[in-house]
Formats: sequence, structure tokens, C-alpha cells
Amino acid sequence: MSLLHLTSRAVAGISGAGDKEELKVALYAAVQSLGFDSFNIAFEKSAKREFMTEPTLTIWSYDDLVAYAGDGWAERDPLLDYAATGTDPLYWQTPSWNQNGHPDYYEYIKHVGVFGGLTVPLPGSPDKLGALTLLSLADRKHDKDVTHAVSIVAMMARAKAAAVGLASGQESGASAKFRALSSLQREILKWMANGKSNVEIAVIVSQSKRSIDYHVIEILKKLEVSSRAQAAAIYAAL
Repeated sequence: MSLLHLTSRAVAGISGAGDKEELKVALYAAVQSLGFDSFNIAFEKSAKREFMTEPTLTIWSYDDLVAYAGDGWAERDPLLDYAATGTDPLYWQTPSWNQNGHPDYYEYIKHVGVFGGLTVPLPGSPDKLGALTLLSLADRKHDKDVTHAVSIVAMMARAKAAAVGLASGQESGASAKFRALSSLQREILKWMANGKSNVEIAVIVSQSKRSIDYHVIEILKKLEVSSRAQAAAIYAAL
């Protein structure tokens, strides 16, 4: 199938999305059809670190995002710098980071199995940032015109995100409350959502049960809910 046909089909799929979940599915299908394996897209962010701490849509897991932030990459990732300051799409292969003076980043992405990627900066309203980043987890070559195709997909995704209310730069109430949790409380909430008891969570996160009891109470307060089940539902929704 030609790249033009793949791009047209990707745009049609994104255009037909009616909500956040449908847009995520359509964008993932578009990404895969163009030869990539994962995506992370963010709109109307105030700081570059929010691309990874609060992405608009991503197929990275919560654990992946926590590990990324925990290793301090949000402050020293050269690709994140480019996403925030660049103007043109950047297609890259993993060895290029070593050749361009970023050996630590090269070792990191090689370790996690990334072979290459493509980043399209998507600046928004004044002082707001955005970008679409695709990653390839296999050693494959891409058509030289894929950069143009992904740029079209990125712009279409931004337009559709605005249409379904995702690109306004305003957090949902639940998202804002979730951000008020400490990193430990987010970790505890994750295990609560997985059905773990406070005793089990204490062992998993190497804290005392008394500490977990306290944090669970704080989590319920910050999320403004009265039960573990309600807290777990918020976590699942986010």
C-alpha cells in the first residue's frame, strides 16, 4: 500500500474519532501503519516536562512514565528539548544521539529497546508547547517521505483533539486532583486500583502499614471520594 494511501486512511480514521478513547485508538492505528510502535502526544503544555508527566494521549503505561520521571529524564532529555524548541519534524536513529554528544541518552534509549523515532513540534497558543513523538522498537527503515506523512497526522490529531475538548489546556477536575497526590501516593493508588490491601501495599512500597493507612486517607481526601473503589475508578479513568 502506498504511503499516500496509508496517510489518507490514517487521516480518515482520526477524523472519524468521536471522543478521547476513539482518538487514541485511531492515532495508534495511524502510527503503526506508518511503521512506528508507540506514540506520545501533548498539547497546550506550560513546560516541556509536562509532555511526559501529563501527556494528552499516550500508549506509554503509567509505570513507564513514572520510571522516566524517576530517572530524571524530564529535565535532561535532549529529545524533549527539541520537542519544546524545534520548528521542523526531526527523524532520528538511536546512534545519532551518541554521535551528537548525548552518550547518556543514547545508552538509555538503547537499553529500553528504541531503534529510532520521529518528533513533530506542535506549538499552540502563546507560551504553550506541544509535540507528537513516535518511537520505533524494531530496526526498520522508513520511507523518506514519512516525515511529511506524520506531520499531516499530527496536525489532524491536534485538530480532532481540540474538537473533542482535549487541547484546551484545561485539566479535568479529576486530573487536577490526581496531580495533587505525591509520587508515593500515586504509587499507592495504583496498587489500590489493583486490589491490594494496605498490608500488601506496605510490603510492595517498603513502607509501614501505619504509613500506608495515613496515605490512603490522604488520597481519599485529595480525590474528594469516600471509598477505595471510587479512588480506583478515578485512577482507571486517568
